[in-house]
Amino acid sequence: MSGSDGFLSIAEEQQAELQVMKELHSFCVKHGLRYVLGYGTLLGAIRHKGFIPWDNDMDIMMPREDVEKLVELNKTEPIGKNIRLFHYTTDANYHYPIIRACNTRTVVQPTYLREQIDDMGVWVDVFPMDGISKPKLFFQKPLRKFYLKMMNATMYVPDSESGSKGSLRKFIIKVFPNKNHRYERRLSSLCSWCKFEKAEKVCVLCEEEPPMERQIMERKDVEKPVLAPFEDAEFYIPQNADKYLSMQYGNYMQLPPEEDRMTHSICSRYR
Repeated sequence: MSGSDGFLSIAEEQQAELQVMKELHSFCVKHGLRYVLGYGTLLGAIRHKGFIPWDNDMDIMMPREDVEKLVELNKTEPIGKNIRLFHYTTDANYHYPIIRACNTRTVVQPTYLREQIDDMGVWVDVFPMDGISKPKLFFQKPLRKFYLKMMNATMYVPDSESGSKGSLRKFIIKVFPNKNHRYERRLSSLCSWCKFEKAEKVCVLCEEEPPMERQIMERKDVEKPVLAPFEDAEFYIPQNADKYLSMQYGNYMQLPPEEDRMTHSICSRYR
């Protein structure tokens, strides 16, 4: 049952996300799409055999080629009965360079978005992975930073609109609006300069947190994943997960202080 304020509890959000992930896993296995759990979801799989207790977010990572296949397949074959896939190439008001697979039995209205997205529900984020090439990174890094800042300026509600930063943000929104997903498209094109299949090392380039240097993986560890328990299911994780979790979180098996246990503010409800 949801709380007295009508919002879903963390446990309810987790169960809604888990249902999406189960369907998404089955769909990927059926169509030969590669994926691995990422970020806090990978940490939860290793440390808790499921969700981090205070985390209401699920993330997976997928080679960009497979991300594109997932979008195309979903146009004619639903992932599941109560799942809707959002992507900037198919949804006009969706302004992210990643896929979001949503549970349609729920609805969310994140307070940090300027423009609310119709029919968005509790989600699993699907991050595209691209190849890493040191010569190309020399040009990619500054352009990547620019497109991320422009995209974020037009998409998110800042902590404060006052001062010079607030004025600059308003100027960007007015003079350089994100028409026809220009920033998502340019960022995605930039990140795909080095193909996943041709690189020894791979990474999620379209995201700025954690820093790129702390999330680089060996391609072989993503292409040959292993199943790991997660709640009452099993999902794919990269080989050498300990190496990548240590890069991102240090001593990841130690619980953080209570004040650092962050929950996402997504304001979710049942429909």
